[in-house]
Amino acid sequence: MTAGAAPSSYTTGDVARVCQVTRRTVIQWIDSGKLQGYRIPGSKHRRVSRSSLRQFLRAHRIPDYASVVRHRILIVDDDLDLQELLKDALRDRYDVETASTALEAASRLPLFQPDLILMDIRLPDVSGLQVCRHFRGTEQQRKVPILTMSAYGSEIDPLEVRRSGADAFLPKPLRLGDLRKRIQAMVG
Repeated sequence: MTAGAAPSSYTTGDVARVCQVTRRTVIQWIDSGKLQGYRIPGSKHRRVSRSSLRQFLRAHRIPDYASVVRHRILIVDDDLDLQELLKDALRDRYDVETASTALEAASRLPLFQPDLILMDIRLPDVSGLQVCRHFRGTEQQRKVPILTMSAYGSEIDPLEVRRSGADAFLPKPLRLGDLRKRIQAMVG
């Protein structure tokens, strides 16, 4: 496997390296239903989706020594400098995408499938709290943690943030150490 963004599926050899077992063991896991995988049509080769591999690793408490299954973070903020700063600070451990508006974020969700959304409460098109309410209303995003942030921390009602469906709030300017700890606690 090459470095960079995590692929959407893995070969049995990839999974074997991650789990430190033989390919035959991985094939047996797939064939017995322990690990959800699929066959490539017209081939004997099997593949495992990123989400299935992540679930399997967690369920069986197998460490991801190879850091193959990286968590994905979607940063939603209209401040392009902050987007770049956060992207640079987090990309060593996470796959990161950015969006400047709620509409742009909504269009990225189905393809990127983030494990966490880091969102400014004051967006140019729609309030970040309204976006939280909308995301919580969709089945696919219902379980994705949302970490909100704002430079107007003293004006933010923590109860309103929670009612919107956000999981946590951090005031700006962000302390990168605090942000990393919060993300770690939310997604690993």
